Amino acid sequence: MGKLGKNLLGKLVGSDKSCCCCGPSIVSVKKIMVDGKDMDIAGMDEELEKYRAAGKAPEDINSEELMRNLAKINEISEEEMEKFKVAVLKEYKIYWQEKKV
Repeated sequence: MGKLGKNLLGKLVGSDKSCCCCGPSIVSVKKIMVDGKDMDIAGMDEELEKYRAAGKAPEDINSEELMRNLAKINEISEEEMEKFKVAVLKEYKIYWQEKKV
């Protein structure tokens, strides 16, 4: 595996020393609308589920922490960050309502 492939795989599984034989976890990719444009976000379903499983209602989540976690595996420019945050929080509200028992 080339350096670029190892780097990308490392970002997906949290280590830059990963290889395909280590059984990387599969990360979801979800398409959301950000400022009128479709954007593919890796790992969003997993992040939203962590918050839901912890019982965090949309108004109780730490949006800065959520954005930092998503920015670890998604390329988000500083200029787009606020619009991205608004879109992700909107998605979490929808996700929370759908998963509520």
